[in-house]
Amino acid sequence: MTVRDIHVVVVGGSTAGLAVSRAVAALAKNGVPGLRVTLIDKNEYFYHMIGAPRGTVDAEYAHKQFLRLGGVLVEFEADPARPRHRFMQASLARVGEREIELSGGQTVAFDYLVLATGARNSFPANVAESSVEAARARMTRLGADIGRARSILVVGGGAVGVEMAGEIAAAHPAKTVTLVHSGSRLLPANFKEKLSAGAVEKLRRLGVKVVLNERIEIPAGTRFDATLRPLKLRGASGRSYQSDLQIMATGTKLHTEYLAPLEAQLGVRLRERSGAIRIRPTFQIDSPRLPNIFAVGDVAALPAGAKYAFIVAEQAKVAAANVTALVRAGPKGPAPPLKSWDGRTMSAIIVPIGPNHGVMQLFGMTLGASRLGNVGVRNLKGKDYFLEKTAATFPVNANA
Repeated sequence: MTVRDIHVVVVGGSTAGLAVSRAVAALAKNGVPGLRVTLIDKNEYFYHMIGAPRGTVDAEYAHKQFLRLGGVLVEFEADPARPRHRFMQASLARVGEREIELSGGQTVAFDYLVLATGARNSFPANVAESSVEAARARMTRLGADIGRARSILVVGGGAVGVEMAGEIAAAHPAKTVTLVHSGSRLLPANFKEKLSAGAVEKLRRLGVKVVLNERIEIPAGTRFDATLRPLKLRGASGRSYQSDLQIMATGTKLHTEYLAPLEAQLGVRLRERSGAIRIRPTFQIDSPRLPNIFAVGDVAALPAGAKYAFIVAEQAKVAAANVTALVRAGPKGPAPPLKSWDGRTMSAIIVPIGPNHGVMQLFGMTLGASRLGNVGVRNLKGKDYFLEKTAATFPVNANA
C-alpha cells in the first residue's frame, strides 16, 4: 500500500470515543503506516461514570475513577520514537466538512471525523472539572458533604438514582435518604414489574424512603450540584421535601451546537429537536455530503435503550470497522461495503443497591426481591461497577 497521510479525528474520550480511536489507531501497526489519530476531549481524563454511585461514598474508589487520557494511544504507535497519534485537551466549537474548530480558535483538518461528545448529566454522574486533580477534589468534597448531611434527597428513579440512594444508605445507615420518582415504578419501564418491586423493597430494607408518582418542582435558577445546602423543595402533590443535600438523577442534555454552522452551510437539518445527531445504521451522519463524518454513543439519535455502556461499546465496534474500511479503501478506491448496526436495545440490566444488594434482569430471568439477585448483582457488578476491567484497558500510569 502506498504511504499516504490519513488523519482520523475522534472528539470525545468517552466509552465510544475511546473504543473507536483505539481500533482505528491500531491500523498504524497493521498495514496503514501513514495513519494518524487525534483524540480530543475537554477534560484530561476519562471518568468511569458507571461507578459514580460508589464514588460518592468511597474516597479510594473515587480516586481510581479518573484515568488520564494522555497515553491511551501510545501502544498503537508503529514507531514509538516518532509518535503520530496524539491527545488534545480542548472543546469542540464548530464542525466543517473537512476541518473542526476548537474553543481556542485552533482548526484541525481531518479525513475522517468521529463525534462521540456524549451527554451532560448532573454531578456526580458528570464531573465538569477539566483536570484530574480538580475532579478528584470535587468528588472528595462530595463525600465529605454527604458525611455531614443529615438528610439526602435523590431525585430520579432510573438505574443511577436507585444506585445512588442505595450506596448512600448502605454507607450511612443513620442518615435520612429519600428517593423521589415521577413514575409509578422504579427503573426503565421496558423491564418487568417485579424488577421495580424488588428495587423498592431492597431500598426500603436499607432505610431509604421511596416516593413514587411524585414530580419535584425545580425552582427557576436553582442550581443542583450536589453540595451541602439545606433546601425545601415542593412536589406536584403539594408535599414538601426538606433535605441538606440534593442529588439530581434525571435526564441528560446534549451539546451539539457545534453542528449549527455546518447545517446552515448545507441547508439541511442534521439533528433532532433534542440535539441528537441523525445517523445512518453505519453511524455515518445522515447526509450524502458527509460520508466521512460519524456520530456514536449518547450523541447519536438512537433510543435511550440503545445507550447503555455495554451496547454503546458494540456500536463503537461497528463505527470503527466502517472507518477502518474507508481508510483501507482510500479516497480513489471503490466504495467498500460497510457494516450496519442491528438496532437492538438494552435487554439486560444489573442494578447494585449498595455493595451487598441489587436487582437484575438477564437472559430473560428477572431477580428482584430474591436473595439470589443480591448474589448475582454483587458478583457481576456490585463489587466495583466494572472499574477494574475498565482500568485494565489504560496504561499502567493512567491512574497516577
